[in-house]
Amino acid sequence: MNASTTAEQGVLTIAEIEPFAAVWYRRLDEHVPVEEMLAMIHPEMEFQIPEGVQRGYDGFRELYQGERGWIRSFFDEVHTVSRVVISTSGEETAVDVVVNWQARRWQPPAARSQWIGFDAYQQWVMVRSSTTGQPLILRYIVNELRPMPGSPSP
Repeated sequence: MNASTTAEQGVLTIAEIEPFAAVWYRRLDEHVPVEEMLAMIHPEMEFQIPEGVQRGYDGFRELYQGERGWIRSFFDEVHTVSRVVISTSGEETAVDVVVNWQARRWQPPAARSQWIGFDAYQQWVMVRSSTTGQPLILRYIVNELRPMPGSPSP
């Protein structure tokens, strides 16, 4: 099976997903405009994270830039991907991701920010966009956050 046949069938490959994950986390670290993040998720996406569940583009906007959103709460972020493993079923690709996340957060009215660091064990379900052919996150589940030594619990 050649690469164009694989793309036509919607099957995503590790060669596509590894750089996708790197770009995803780089964009999170850089706090890019929300539109750049939306281009990487399916319109019907579901995020299951410790803060709760968010669905669709509006849910992601709230999660990313809302009053208590990621870009308002976390800064000096560094995500380092240590594991990406895929398995496919039909047109969906299950992706196990382990990422080390370190950041600073400020919680009003604290006088100082606080360092946090975790190894995040995640599972994504990804599909190929029917319009662009690019990978998209359909489901994003944070299964576990393991605090690094010296980090507070989530």
